[in-house]
Amino acid sequence: MQVQSPSPFRRRRRLPVTSNAVHIAPFPLDQPTGDDGSERSCLTDVGLTNLARGCRGLEKLSLIWCSAISSTGLVRIAENCKNLTSLDLQACYIGDPGLIAVGEGCKKLQNLNLRFVEGTTDEGLIGLVKSCGQSLVSLAVATCVWLTDASLCAVGSHCPNLEILSVESDNVRDEGVKSIAKGCRQLKTLKLQCIAAGDDALNAIGLFCSLLQSLSLNNFERFTDRSLSSIAKGCKNLTDLVLNDCQLLTDSSLEFVARSCKKLARLKINGCQNMETAALEHIGRWCPGLLELSLIFCPRIQNSAFLEIGRGCSLLRSLYLVDCSRISDSALCHIAQGCKKLTELSIRRGYEIGDKALISVAENCKSLRELTLQFCERVSDAGLSAIAENCSLHKLNLCGCTLITDIGLTAIARGCPDLVFLDISVLRIIGDIALAEIGEGCPKLKEIALSHCPEVTDVGLGHLVKGCLQIESCQMVYCRQITSAGVATIISGCTRLKKLLVEEWKVSERTRRRAGPVLSFLCTGL
Repeated sequence: MQVQSPSPFRRRRRLPVTSNAVHIAPFPLDQPTGDDGSERSCLTDVGLTNLARGCRGLEKLSLIWCSAISSTGLVRIAENCKNLTSLDLQACYIGDPGLIAVGEGCKKLQNLNLRFVEGTTDEGLIGLVKSCGQSLVSLAVATCVWLTDASLCAVGSHCPNLEILSVESDNVRDEGVKSIAKGCRQLKTLKLQCIAAGDDALNAIGLFCSLLQSLSLNNFERFTDRSLSSIAKGCKNLTDLVLNDCQLLTDSSLEFVARSCKKLARLKINGCQNMETAALEHIGRWCPGLLELSLIFCPRIQNSAFLEIGRGCSLLRSLYLVDCSRISDSALCHIAQGCKKLTELSIRRGYEIGDKALISVAENCKSLRELTLQFCERVSDAGLSAIAENCSLHKLNLCGCTLITDIGLTAIARGCPDLVFLDISVLRIIGDIALAEIGEGCPKLKEIALSHCPEVTDVGLGHLVKGCLQIESCQMVYCRQITSAGVATIISGCTRLKKLLVEEWKVSERTRRRAGPVLSFLCTGL
């Protein structure tokens, strides 16, 4: 339910509530500005006070980016909404008194989001958890410069039932993380980005958090194989593991994970540059239930790793490869031949990936529904035609695949009638024929991006909109042959359009008056 703050000059009345959950959006994108340039719908403490008094049965409240509210409004919520179980204060400026009041007044609070919250200190969070920590199940405290070990020690002492915790802070050290591990032994989901914490802190997670199922470790400069091995030994129920920019980790720690965490279903490795081929080979041998694998900037992992993944992970559904420079067609052939249930394949800057890989995927992975091939410059119409013949895609991203022509896109249009998303940006040799085929063959299309397509003209856009009546989003910047007439064609032909990204100089005054709220302009002045 969307709620706008009532005017302070009107007599307050009790608000009719059909739901116990309220999401307040302070700045709708299509909300006109006032004469002075300010947003008219900015929520203040006055509106929040009226809401609190009129909706005493409120259970869920989201105030994301409501930057004009303060502790005063939160105190009123705490005084009146005793049944509150969920509170989202992301990017709000809240003082300590507001948080302390919420703790004292909302004893049933289970979910609290303090991401990007400013204006408070450790004192506010400590006061809150001392009063209502027993009921807290989920807590997010991220990118809050005020957060130190003192807050986490309080959470560890007063929140024994906490199951979900997200902490991102440069000020947190080993003591805070260890307190969490020792005191919050019901944790099932844990996300940490604590650059100053090291092995001692993460060893404690392995020792005390045996119920942990999902773990995300980000930017740990002092995190080594020793502590990840400890986590693997103690957290045998782990199903999701994310390792982002943990530079000191090597293959040996991932071997411990593979051998100990047999339930592992989702693995993401990003920027762990010391991990090599053996790391993935262990996963393939010991984790048969793997469903999702994401490798981002892993320059040392080679094709042979995927032979083991193909052999051992037959249930794999999603594979993401970004900036993995040593991976070529043979790796994808191993995956296709062994992981026939693959539904999503995403490859970005796969400069050694070509048609051989796509043909193998097409022949073996008939359930493929989402395909991303960004800047895979060896992919041509032959590979794309094989995909179109065998896989009924819903989403396709071909941005930067410069060998693709109208022939490949014609095959897609004729073979994938359920397509809802298409990105053909930076395909410099496609033209109006491709758009005409898409317009005729893909009636369910909702999002299309065709920026940097120099051969596309207004004529092609006309054919596109005749058949694709469901389009909601369109991006078409740096298309030199598209004029203001083409922009008007999109606006008039796509009645469900919500966003159009285009150069401002291509929009006529008439089009601007007609479709102002859906227009987004490329900034060229920077």
